[in-house]
Amino acid sequence: MTGQKGATGRVEQLTGLRFFAALLVFAVHFRWDTSPEALRTLAQQGYVGVSFFFMLSGFVLTHSYGRRIRAGQVSFPSYVLLRIARLTPLHVLTGLPFVYFAIVQNEAIYSEAFGVMKTLLNLSFLQSWVPVSDYYFSLNAPSWSLSDEMAFYVAFFFLVTLAPRRLLRLTLGLGGVVLISALLVQVFLGETRFFGKYPLSHWLFYVFPGFRILEFMIGMLLHDLWQRGKRLPAGLIPLSYLLLFAAMWIAPAVADPFRYSLFYLPVIMLFFYAHLSERSAWTGFYASSLLVLLGNASFAFYLIHQPMLHLMNLFLRGAMPADAVFFPVSLGITVVASVLLYKLYEMPAERALKGLIRRRFATPRPQAERV
Repeated sequence: MTGQKGATGRVEQLTGLRFFAALLVFAVHFRWDTSPEALRTLAQQGYVGVSFFFMLSGFVLTHSYGRRIRAGQVSFPSYVLLRIARLTPLHVLTGLPFVYFAIVQNEAIYSEAFGVMKTLLNLSFLQSWVPVSDYYFSLNAPSWSLSDEMAFYVAFFFLVTLAPRRLLRLTLGLGGVVLISALLVQVFLGETRFFGKYPLSHWLFYVFPGFRILEFMIGMLLHDLWQRGKRLPAGLIPLSYLLLFAAMWIAPAVADPFRYSLFYLPVIMLFFYAHLSERSAWTGFYASSLLVLLGNASFAFYLIHQPMLHLMNLFLRGAMPADAVFFPVSLGITVVASVLLYKLYEMPAERALKGLIRRRFATPRPQAERV
């Protein structure tokens, strides 16, 4: 989406906001060696950026495909293939090096993430359905969220045909299931580990697509509100930042099943929807050409940031041990690499694949923001 023009217009600021969300995730995986404890506490909660991505996906897919799917103008096979074409080029490119290092270099850090079944599940976008961390964090670990996204894409084709009230009831019902499950897991299982390095609660409430689709469905509902012209005052945008960072500050005191699932939802909903306000300096900033470029490159940034940080920790960290120096340097290098990857590989590969699919199914290109 590029530019905001009424309920059917395009919303460039959402593209720019993608970079802010990706930056939060980057902060999670950055090794904070010399920073104050307060900064570390906030950075450790940066995974909340994934919630924003999931909510954004529901919003944008509804904007891009909702009417056409309901009108029968898009077939299920063409739609699914287009979504696969969106994710596959970067997913494969960032996953295969882990296979190489595991087999050829025999490096233990990569070998843990490699195996024939793990690789097949990962490259098929199925790894997040397996409640074992070695599987859902296989190959390039951040790709677990792509497995969730692919599940959301398939479900969306059917969810978008529901009336808004029915979708609302379904969303509330799923929220109730998540709440009851969190209570039961907290009381009876706690930090119990059955497989892998993490408790079952980590997979069930942070990774499991059947629960994480809640954020995606909320994004669909928010699009219905936005399309009907409902807006929040632009003055709520600064408040949404304060509430977000306050929630990140107190989050460590919240039990994992709730922190991974429901705790951040109200804050992210407000943060997301407040930025849909029109004629605001905040939205103007995120809709600027630079932020839109960074937002478009945020998918590449998200997928390469963890291996990039690993390499930079190996080869650069010793020369700049202070976080105040190493953080902007490592961030800058990752941003440049992601923009180049977006321009030189991701976009050409995606266009080529989608072009083939559209010619085969005679499917027009939706005028919407990339998800």
